[in-house]
Order: sequence, then C-alpha cells, then structure tokens
Amino acid sequence: MKERNPKQKIIIMCIGIILLGAIMYYAYAKEENHKLTEVISYEEQTNTQENQMKEDTTNQETATEEPSQITIYITGAVKQPGVYTLPEGSRIKDAIEQAQGLQENADIEGINLAYIMEDSMQITIPRKQENAVEPQTHITTEPSTNTKSTKETTTQKININTATEEQLQTLSGIGSTTAKKIIQYRKANGNFKTIEDIKNVNGIGDSKYSKIKDKICVK
Repeated sequence: MKERNPKQKIIIMCIGIILLGAIMYYAYAKEENHKLTEVISYEEQTNTQENQMKEDTTNQETATEEPSQITIYITGAVKQPGVYTLPEGSRIKDAIEQAQGLQENADIEGINLAYIMEDSMQITIPRKQENAVEPQTHITTEPSTNTKSTKETTTQKININTATEEQLQTLSGIGSTTAKKIIQYRKANGNFKTIEDIKNVNGIGDSKYSKIKDKICVK
C-alpha cells in the first residue's frame, strides 16, 4: 500500500475532526432541544393549572355573590294576588309592586310598607269596606239572665285580637281612626302577643295605654 504523504495525513485528520465536531454538535443540539421542549411543556402545564385555579375561584366568587331569595304570598286588595319570589331583604312595598300595584279600594293606612319580609310570609292587603265587617266573637253586653249583676257582665275585658272597630271605640281615648289602625296592624303583623304590643300601633302612647290596659286582654 502506498504510504500517504504528510499533507494527505493532515487533510484526513482535519476531515476527521470536522466530522467528529459535527456529530458532537448534532448530539448537543438534540439534547438542548429536548430540554427546551420539556421546559415549554412544563410551563404550559403550569399555566393551564393556574388558569383553572383562577376560573374556579371566579366561579366560587360569582356563586357567593348571588343574592339569597325569599318566596312570599300576597293577597287581598292587589291587582295580581299570588306567590312571588323576591331578593332577601325585600319590603312589603316591593311585594305590592310585584303584584302589579294596589286596587282602588285598598286600605294601607295601618300597614308598614317598609316592613322587611321573611321567607314563606303571607301578606294580606285589606280593603276599605272590610273594616266594618270584622266578626264579633268575644263578648256580649246584653244583661245576664243569671244571678250576676249587669255591671259584672259589661266590664269584661276586650280581646284586642278579635275586637271590632265599634268595640274598640268603647275604650277610653280610642276613636274611629285609632280603632281602624289597630285592626289594620294585626292584619299586617298578626295577633298581639301581649297587651303592651298595642303601643306599637301609631297613635297609642304610654298615656293612652295606661287608660285602657285594665280593660283589654289578648287570647
């Protein structure tokens, strides 16, 4: 075999070095590209998790901010009586608006329109002519046929939860207007629990209460 001269040997060595460098560069570039791919994949996964957490937090905040609701039944002198659902904290005036407003004969003088309603509450708006037809169920002033005196029969206490307008007017200081307010108050708020609750009616203060407290009762 013909022996290569020194120049040829140098050329072959250079080619070998170039090939070796190319192979090493290719291997290094491939490894770096793999690492870069892993980094990008990890960042994408992290971003996806962060976005999911933000979305979950937003959904929870939205759910928390949704207001609670109550369902009430309004009847009586309104244009559209029925069951309505309103935001918690709504007042009687809001229920009347939902029921398309009041009828012409509605009597709201003794109703607190700012009263905050509760769930499952029933509100009855009275009509003006209803004040005169309150059933009389509690006492009689006719003379007794037994041995008791007439004075004992007629001094029975008046039940303020069932008394009519006429019967309430027999109390000292209670006129037609105040009697109507008492009837309207118990329609809007329910029966009086104690006789002192009558002071919640507009127009009845301590002075007037002291005059009638011995003549009234609740049953």
